[in-house]
Amino acid sequence: MNKYWVITKEVYKKNIKSFGFLIMVLSPLIVVAFIAGLTYYFSQEEQQTPDLPIAVIAEDEGIDQLFSNEEWNLEVNEAIETEQEAEEALLDESIGGYLVAEVVDGTIQAELVHTNELSDQSPMIQEALSTYQTMLRADQLDLAPEAVLALSEPALLENRLINIDEGTLMEEDFADQFIQQGGAYFVSIAIMIFIMTYAGIIAEEVANEKGTRIMEVILSSASATNHFFGKLTGVMLILLTQLAIYAVVGGAAYLYFRDFQFIQDIVGGVDIASILQELMGYTLIFFIAGVLMYVVLAAFFGSLATKMEDVNKAVTPIIFLALTGFYVGMFALSAPDNSFVAVFSYIPLFTPFVMPFRIAAGTVSTLGIWLSIFGTVGFAIVISIISLAFYRSNVLIYSDTNLLGTIKRSWSIMQSNRKARRQQA
Repeated sequence: MNKYWVITKEVYKKNIKSFGFLIMVLSPLIVVAFIAGLTYYFSQEEQQTPDLPIAVIAEDEGIDQLFSNEEWNLEVNEAIETEQEAEEALLDESIGGYLVAEVVDGTIQAELVHTNELSDQSPMIQEALSTYQTMLRADQLDLAPEAVLALSEPALLENRLINIDEGTLMEEDFADQFIQQGGAYFVSIAIMIFIMTYAGIIAEEVANEKGTRIMEVILSSASATNHFFGKLTGVMLILLTQLAIYAVVGGAAYLYFRDFQFIQDIVGGVDIASILQELMGYTLIFFIAGVLMYVVLAAFFGSLATKMEDVNKAVTPIIFLALTGFYVGMFALSAPDNSFVAVFSYIPLFTPFVMPFRIAAGTVSTLGIWLSIFGTVGFAIVISIISLAFYRSNVLIYSDTNLLGTIKRSWSIMQSNRKARRQQA
């Protein structure tokens, strides 16, 4: 056990102190900070945008007051009183557009002339004019303001999202579903990124020692089992360290910036506790199990490589498997009840990518979720045992044949070793 921890500590210390780990940790933080900075910059630019000058030509004083009282992000030029003056002002670009409105028998007839600068405000202007028209007609009918408000009061429509769970109707919230879908999307991308990163690290760890022929020296003092699991544990500790750094940085950044208006506008209506609860639930289990499975496979395929130059070739099958799961997961985002998606959600290598989307959409029962979890964890254990068995056989094999040839040779050696042990027994 002591040798196991020595190998684990060596792998961890060597990678954690490397420049590559620093770049690997800082790159996502820099990207997130850059995107946040751009978002903040454009939001400030939008807030600081000066009011657009326009002209309002209407004989009804109520329409003029309507635009004077509302916060349109518009500045009405009171000096312009005729349509001709408005056209001249529009030609010399002193205004962005003008509104001509008149009231005919209780109906407002209006025309908005602009150079596409009032496109965003056009629906709001129409709504305001419609509301004012309602008030005019109510005045003609001698209706009290309370009666007008009662007539224009919108109907109440309450949305109830129902999930069928084991023959019972379970009520859900749209916000909760959105959080679950966001968590599933985040986990799929995170699994893909971490697989590509840490599969390469563990494969290089094994192939590097094998390529320099130092593996014989290491295995003379430590068993292949200790070496295999020591490497895996070291790499998983590196992964947990990276996640811990992100958690600390994210928590500190939120505590520091949470009172900023910019942050309040973004997360003001979001329940952070609910998001963390969702991420710490099923999605975290699928994330850990998924990354662990692919890292174990990477250690196995890395042991098949004889030289460092062969590492990329060795981990290519893993990347293709992960990409397949990732794209099926993206398809599950739009069609979570598809039978194709349902089948893939129970295939352990693809479960971490697909099942979170089915959970978010409520298309899988609690029993189905736990079956997929046990299947994924069980498959991770089985693949670890199989990888360890092959690892013991091929870690000292130096061959220039392809991967299939190396696997066949490893199988033959493994069978020969078993026969030898039986004969000795």
